Amino acid sequence: MAIMVFAFGCTSNPAGAAPAPPPDQSYYMAVEAPGQGTVHIYAEEFGQGRPILLLHGLGASMFTWRNLIGELSRHNRVIAIDMKGFGKSEKPFTQAYTPYDHANVVLAFIRKRGIENATIIGHSFGGAIGLLATLRLNETNPTAVRELILMNAPAYEQPGTDFVRFMKSPILPYAALMLVPPELSTWLSLDKVQADRLSFEELRGYAEPFYEAAARHALITTARRIELHDVERLTSRYPSVRQRTLVIWCDADHTVPIETGLKLVKALPRARMKVLSGCGHVPQDERPEAVLELISSFLRR
Repeated sequence: MAIMVFAFGCTSNPAGAAPAPPPDQSYYMAVEAPGQGTVHIYAEEFGQGRPILLLHGLGASMFTWRNLIGELSRHNRVIAIDMKGFGKSEKPFTQAYTPYDHANVVLAFIRKRGIENATIIGHSFGGAIGLLATLRLNETNPTAVRELILMNAPAYEQPGTDFVRFMKSPILPYAALMLVPPELSTWLSLDKVQADRLSFEELRGYAEPFYEAAARHALITTARRIELHDVERLTSRYPSVRQRTLVIWCDADHTVPIETGLKLVKALPRARMKVLSGCGHVPQDERPEAVLELISSFLRR
């Protein structure tokens, strides 16, 4: 479950990470998901080649991929979306923000956009959603997903984080997010390791959507409904995922423990794991050059 942090005086683009280029196209796509009606999803596309679909974490947006898009789009068609309720995508004032609701919207986007033979890269909550979507697509359209890259993804049941526990309190989250400037609430919610590497401008990039009341509602509701009630049934299906999978983890992740990654790589038949040192929960911010190296090597195989 990715969130955000900042530190004054840091550079916006760490060494080895080129700034994101302007998109070749940006658009809203109206998709139909079960029980949710029409949802308008914002997307940006970069480059040409085999598609890579980027799925961000809880509380984030496609902004989280800014240090990776430039390099990834040199040889691939990179499709970054803001998931329902986040970034520039539509944020309905409903309760339809469970992981299955999010996965169904992603599935509807993939199908309507006609994405085939894709690499799904998902971070944290986005990694869990990518795994859910792949399980469903393998039943209905097995050629849609070629391979998976999952980073610090909460793929198994685990104790709730302080952030999720706070969001589940009755009234306080709405009051706090309304009264406190989004930049401050974003900073307070973030992983300390990530905080040491983000500039104030990057903090504002993460925080900007939360000036909208609908974005605050989506964040709180997704956090409150984040647990699945059929975890054992779901995880028992992981061995059916036959796609090549790269699992990337940070050794200092206190949000999703590394034991989750070790368990996941044992369950997925074609998975291998790479552990990065010196980072917490958001490797694309904290170690972007190392993440790019791992992804590039994986895609070349």
